[in-house]
Amino acid sequence: MKEPSQKDYPGEAEAFFESIVRGSEGCLWMTIEELMTRDLVTVNEDAPVEEVFSLFAKNPYHTLPVVNKKGELAGVIDLDTVLEILLLCLMPRAKYTPLAARRSLGENAKEIMITHPVTISLNSTLKDVSDLMMKNRFDRVYVSENGKLVGIISKRDLVKEICRRRKMEA
Repeated sequence: MKEPSQKDYPGEAEAFFESIVRGSEGCLWMTIEELMTRDLVTVNEDAPVEEVFSLFAKNPYHTLPVVNKKGELAGVIDLDTVLEILLLCLMPRAKYTPLAARRSLGENAKEIMITHPVTISLNSTLKDVSDLMMKNRFDRVYVSENGKLVGIISKRDLVKEICRRRKMEA
């Protein structure tokens, strides 16, 4: 039996695509400044690791931005890093790397953070950030302006905005 193709249903593929894109086309060019979260929980790079662990225990976040004294994003600590440190003795031998060993001995946020986090500028568009996220499989991207951390934008933020606009058009 032959699989149906676009030739068998002229116009239906286009209609399906338009229904998916509906609501997102207008917001592709909006700046992320309108969507991003500005109220961030951050940790100073000199903060002891126990403070970092405490912040993860108190907040439902997957990552924690690390800032320096100037308010610049210096790095990121994620839950994987925290679990590697806390459960080092349970880590499979293959994952026990010099980096994991060094992090397990870290005394402050700077010594355990992931350096060189990916950022996007404040005036980037929803299309820019969605392209970056999808190409690199990021769930969230930090937003910076003049080197300072000003926010974070996540896939959830993008989905909420697109769905909101689709609902308004329906």
